[in-house]
Amino acid sequence: MNPTHSILHAALEIGLAASPSLSPVLHRLVGRITFGGNRYEWDLAKTLGYDGYLDYHLAYASIPDDALARSLSKLTTLNSSPIDMFMMMEKQGDDRPVVEFITATLSRSAYSKRQLYQRMVEFWSDHFNIFLGKDTQELLKPLDDRNVIRKHALGRFPELLHASARSGAMLMYLDNVSNHVAAPNQNYARELMELYTLGPGHYTQYDIEEVARCFTGWNVDRNEKSKHFGVFRFEPHMHDYGVKNVLGHRIPSGNGVEDGERVLEILTSDPKLAPLTGRFIGQKLVEFFWGEDPPAELVEQVAKVYVQTKGAIKPMVRASLGRPWLERARPKLKRPYHLMMSAIRALPSEIEAPEALADVLRVMGHLPFHWVAPDGYPTEAAYWGGHLLSRWSFGAWFVDQNSIVRIDDALFDGALTPQAFLDRIDASFFGGTLPSRERDALNAYLARDPKDPAIRRETVGLALASPAFQWY
Repeated sequence: MNPTHSILHAALEIGLAASPSLSPVLHRLVGRITFGGNRYEWDLAKTLGYDGYLDYHLAYASIPDDALARSLSKLTTLNSSPIDMFMMMEKQGDDRPVVEFITATLSRSAYSKRQLYQRMVEFWSDHFNIFLGKDTQELLKPLDDRNVIRKHALGRFPELLHASARSGAMLMYLDNVSNHVAAPNQNYARELMELYTLGPGHYTQYDIEEVARCFTGWNVDRNEKSKHFGVFRFEPHMHDYGVKNVLGHRIPSGNGVEDGERVLEILTSDPKLAPLTGRFIGQKLVEFFWGEDPPAELVEQVAKVYVQTKGAIKPMVRASLGRPWLERARPKLKRPYHLMMSAIRALPSEIEAPEALADVLRVMGHLPFHWVAPDGYPTEAAYWGGHLLSRWSFGAWFVDQNSIVRIDDALFDGALTPQAFLDRIDASFFGGTLPSRERDALNAYLARDPKDPAIRRETVGLALASPAFQWY
C-alpha cells in the first residue's frame, strides 16, 4: 500500500479535520464521484485538493477498503459458480446467492472507500443492463457483475465489451443463445450497436443482419451437470460460415468464433468507427458526471480521449470531470438509489436488513438490476421527477425506522440549542452548504419544540426531503 495513503487514512479516521470548508466546485466533485459526501470524503477532498482528490479515487486499487472486505467476507456465496448457485437455489430452495448479491451491491455503494470505482460499476451496470428477473439471471448476473462489470469498470472499454459479449448472462438476456444459422436472432446485434457502441443512426438494418450472422453460435453451456454451466461456449453447428459484410468491412468465409470477435474489434477500434463509439460513450459519461445537455465541446474532448487512449476509461472519466467544466455544471437530481445511499453514508450506520432495504428501493422504482429493458435505468431528472411522493417521504421513513438501517444519531442528542442542532445537520448532511432559505424553513419547524426528540427527528427528515439534499 502507498505510504501516503496509509498516513492520510490514519489522519482522517481519527478526525483531525473536523469541519471541512470546501469551494463549491470541490464540494460538487465530491458529490459527483461518490454516492454521497460525508465528513470523511469532505476532509479527504480538502486535504488533497481538486486534482489530487480526483486522481486519488481514480487510483482505486491503492485505496484501502479493509472494513468493507471484512463485511463482505461474511457473505459466503459471492464467489460461487453458477452451477453451485443452481444447486443451492434450484435443488435446495436456498435463495442466499441472490440475496447476498444484492446485499453486496448495497454494502459496496454505501461503505466502500473506493467510491468513484463503485459509481463506475453503477454506470456500466446501466450501460450493459441485464434484468435479474429474466430466465436464469439470478444464477448468471452475479458472475457477469464479478467478471465483466467490476473487473473492467475502470479498465479499457474494448476489453469490457469483449467480456460482456462472452458473458453467459448477456447472451441469455438478449437471446443470442437462439441465434442459429437457420434462424438468426438479431437482438444482441442490434443492441450491440445501438446501446453499447455506435449509438442510433450509425448503422443499417443490413448491418444488424450481418452482425447477427457473425454471432451465430455464440452460446452458453446450459448443461446442469457441467462444471462450466453458465459459461460461454461456441457452438460450431449453429454458426454461419459464409462471407459477411459489416459496416463496410468484408469478413471472409470459413471462420468461426473469430467472426464475432472481428465485429467487436471493428466497433471499438476501426479508425472511422472508433470516434463514433468514443462520442457515444463520452456523451453518456459526461451526462452521468456533468449533467443533462452537456457542452458539445466537452463531449468531443472525451471522445478524442477515447481515440487517443484506445478506449482507456480512466482518462475519459478524468476528462469528463475537468475542473473548468464542472464549475459550469448545473445541479443534478439524485436518482432514488443515490438518494438512499447518500443518506446512509452521511452518518455512521449499518445495513441490518438488506432485503427490507431492497423492498424500499423497489417501491422507489430503483432496485439495482431490476430494469427490464436493455437500456438501463434512466438518468434524466424528468423521469425521476415523476416519483415525488416516495422521494419526499423517504427522509421521514429513514429517520423513523430503526431495524433496517441502524443509524448512529448521537450527533442529534443532548442539550443543543436550535442553532447548534441545525449546525450539526448542516455539517453531517450538507458539508456546510445548506442554503439559508432551507435552513430557515427547518428552523421554523424545529421551533415547535427544539428539545422534543420527535421534532428533532422530523426536522432531520425534512432536511433529507429538501432540494439541497435531493440535488447534488
